[in-house]
Amino acid sequence: MKLSRGSPTALKREVERLQHLPVTYKQVGVTLEASGKQQKLYTVWLGSGDATFQQARAALSSWQTHRSTWLQLFPASSPPAEGQTVLVLLKTAGLCLSFGCRVVRVIDEARRYGFVYGTLPGHPESGEELFVTEWQPDDRVSFTLSAVSVPANLLYALGRPAGNFMRRLGTRQYLSAMQRATERIR
Repeated sequence: MKLSRGSPTALKREVERLQHLPVTYKQVGVTLEASGKQQKLYTVWLGSGDATFQQARAALSSWQTHRSTWLQLFPASSPPAEGQTVLVLLKTAGLCLSFGCRVVRVIDEARRYGFVYGTLPGHPESGEELFVTEWQPDDRVSFTLSAVSVPANLLYALGRPAGNFMRRLGTRQYLSAMQRATERIR
C-alpha cells in the first residue's frame, strides 16, 4: 500500500517496481476452484442473451468495475492480460492509496469471460479476486465476484474492521458497475 498524490509518473514507477515481484499467496487460482469456507462469493443477474453477455464482456475487458469517483485502476488502457501488473487506487481528498495486484488468469471462452488478480507485496490483504461474467445455458447472464484473502500481516489484521468496510464498498462498486454497464440491454 502506498500513499501519494496519484500522479501518472509516480503510479507508473510503482507499477514498474512491483512488476517482477511475486504474488503474496501460494495457491494461485484458488478462486477458480470449488468454493470453500474462506471464499466470499457474490453473484448478480445482468439480464439475458448474447447482447447482454457481449456488453458485460466489454465492461470487464475495459475495467469498468474499477471506475468510480473514489475507485480507479492504473493503468486501465488495455484489457486484463496474464502477467499484467496493475494498481487499484482509492482516491479521496486529493490523496491516493494504491494497492498492487497481478492478473494471474484470464478466462476467454465463448460463453464465459473474466480475470483473476492476486495481491502483491504491500497490499493489506494476501489473496485473489475473480471477476467473471457467464452466459448460462438458460440464457441468463451473470456476473460473479469471488474473493479469497486474509490480512497480509498482524497490523492489517488489527485494522480488519476498516478493511472489511472498504471491501464491502468495493464489492458494491464492482457489482453495481456491471449492472449499470448492462442496464441499457435489459
